[in-house]
Amino acid sequence: MFSTLSATPKALKLSKFKTIALLLLALLLLCSQLPQLITLFVPLSNQGKVQSQLYLPATASADKPAPLLVFFGGSEGGMSMTSARSAPERQAYLDAGFALLVVGYFGLPGIPSGLDRIELGGVLDAIEHTRSNPAIDAEKLSVLGVSKGAELALLLASRSAQISTVIAVVGSDVVFGSPQWYSTSSSWSWQGQPIAFVPFSLRSALPLLRGNIRRGYEIAMQNQQAYQQALIPVQQMQADVLLISGTADELWPSSEMSDRIMQRLQQHQYPYRYQHLKIAGGGHGGLAQQYQSEIIAFLTASQR
Repeated sequence: MFSTLSATPKALKLSKFKTIALLLLALLLLCSQLPQLITLFVPLSNQGKVQSQLYLPATASADKPAPLLVFFGGSEGGMSMTSARSAPERQAYLDAGFALLVVGYFGLPGIPSGLDRIELGGVLDAIEHTRSNPAIDAEKLSVLGVSKGAELALLLASRSAQISTVIAVVGSDVVFGSPQWYSTSSSWSWQGQPIAFVPFSLRSALPLLRGNIRRGYEIAMQNQQAYQQALIPVQQMQADVLLISGTADELWPSSEMSDRIMQRLQQHQYPYRYQHLKIAGGGHGGLAQQYQSEIIAFLTASQR
């Protein structure tokens, strides 16, 4: 005669513990992959499209074409220079003889809704279209970017030999991940492929959630493999370069990153003019306006 032995309470408890542990592990794995899955399945729309607004100086004509200055704002989407508040700043560039093209690259109708894998080719296409205007001197092209717009300006100049002057205000030396909440993708793409970027890990995201944004970026940059792969190839530019940064930048370490750009240009014996205007105690905002006269002087000298 045979008897079936029931599991002991201890064995049942251990089995239950293992089941819970496996479920928790599966949940953690799923959560760790969730951003990648969301990024994979979130549809991108209007990639390669931008909005732009062209301002011409009163003196510009087919007989006297004006050099073109392209402006990229930061995380507001890029069109801040078109606001009424920016009218004096805008007018100063026009008074200096520059045609001003303000480019919005996300967050507006008909263009990408978020700063996620923005196609550089679409930005370059908008610039090329404007250069065909007979009142524009197509041989004299400058780009000016602030914050994420500076990241964009440096990326474009590293890929377009047409750009002869770059002004990067509180910019970065690497490509960072998209700031969209779901994203583990690049902020930018080139010819349909995401550009290598420094991602935000859980460790770097925690300071961001607490409001210590700069610390979040600093931790993300400790990923040396990603950092090296995401370096903007500034040595490939064929342009004069002016970097402006604040030593007390609260958003990201723009002064340190600008210093590293200068070091790489020196190491590659960069043949064009390059300068770093480091503002002691300067923050992340307002420097493009505060140092506009220095920007205009640099642009004017570079376009001679």
